[in-house]
Amino acid sequence: MSEKKRTICIDFDGVLHDYSNGFQGNDVFGEMIPGADTATKVLKKNGNTIIIYTTRPATDALKQWLKDHDISYDYINENPNQPKDSEGGKLIADMYIDDRGICFRGTWDEWFLRQIGEFKPWESEKKDLEKQMQQAYKEGDIWRLGQEKRITMKG
Repeated sequence: MSEKKRTICIDFDGVLHDYSNGFQGNDVFGEMIPGADTATKVLKKNGNTIIIYTTRPATDALKQWLKDHDISYDYINENPNQPKDSEGGKLIADMYIDDRGICFRGTWDEWFLRQIGEFKPWESEKKDLEKQMQQAYKEGDIWRLGQEKRITMKG
């Protein structure tokens, strides 16, 4: 892995905490995504600047959640190291880690547009899988209850 020190913006909702119930208020949080604490520690230990970049304000409750879950970071919603003449909403960073992002690889083509059209955040895919499993379980009940019509093949 590269020894380059990077500025990494990490989204909060859906990346550090479970956002499956959607936004329920600035100070309402889900469970930590497994491994978020360890990963942020490793990134920080290797000299990277970690910015929690979120649509939420940097409230005391958010800071406490990060502390309680041992999330390593330097700043929330700010990059004091960016040039003074760079104004706008987006922070300068080497990379963004976000559950709702698509990486642009330099080509606007049919494959990229297909990727956009088919995009689903990982948590919605998790919900879809749960629905499919629930349906499979219900269908399994039919077999157990003997209400199925079985077709047998005689050889």
